[in-house]
Amino acid sequence: LPPDRSAHILDVGCGAGHFLRFLEISGYIHGEGIELSAQQAERARRCVSLPVHVGDVADFLEKWRGHYQVITLNDVVEHIPKDQTVSFLRTLRGGLCDGGSLVVNVPQAAGLTTAFNRYNDFTHKLVFTEASLRQVLLMADFQKVRFVREKWPLKWTPRHLSYRLVRWVWYRLLRLVYFIEMPGEKLPSTWQVRIVAVAKR
Repeated sequence: LPPDRSAHILDVGCGAGHFLRFLEISGYIHGEGIELSAQQAERARRCVSLPVHVGDVADFLEKWRGHYQVITLNDVVEHIPKDQTVSFLRTLRGGLCDGGSLVVNVPQAAGLTTAFNRYNDFTHKLVFTEASLRQVLLMADFQKVRFVREKWPLKWTPRHLSYRLVRWVWYRLLRLVYFIEMPGEKLPSTWQVRIVAVAKR
C-alpha cells in the first residue's frame, strides 16, 4: 500500500468490508469498495464509514478512469470465468492512474490443498500459480509484476520455533514431490497458501 494515507484506493469485490476496515484503521481516508451483491455491500457499510458502491465494476470505472492509485482484488479473480479474466483485468487497469498498482490476492495452486481450495467454494472458476498469475497480468498489459512473500516474525518460544521447523520440513517435502513428479521443470518458488501479486500500470 502507498505510504500516502490520502491515496485513492478501490477494493473490488469488497464483500463484508474486512479489507476496507483494515484501510480505515490504518488511516487511509480515500478508500472505497465496490460490490455486486447489495446484501454484502450493506454488511460492509455497517462495518466501515468508507464509501461502498453497488454495481458492475466496468460501469463504475467508466466514470473514474485513471483515478485510483491502488485497486485491490482479494479473493476475486478465481471467481471470474477464464474467457473473461484478461478483459476484466484490463478494465481495472483503466481505473488506475499512471504508475498505479493492482494488488491481487488469490489461493495458491502449488500445494497439496489445491483441490480443496478449488472445490471448497462452488463459485471458484480457476486457481493460479505465480507463473499463471504473472502470465494473465502481462496479457492484460500490466508491467513489472512482483510477488509479496509472507513474513513470519521470529519468536523465541518453543511452540513458534517448532511450527517453523515443521513448516520448513513440509516445504522441503513438497519440493521433493514436485521434483519427482516433474523432473526438469521449474519448481514453484513459494508454497504459501495464498499468492499476492502487485502489478504496475
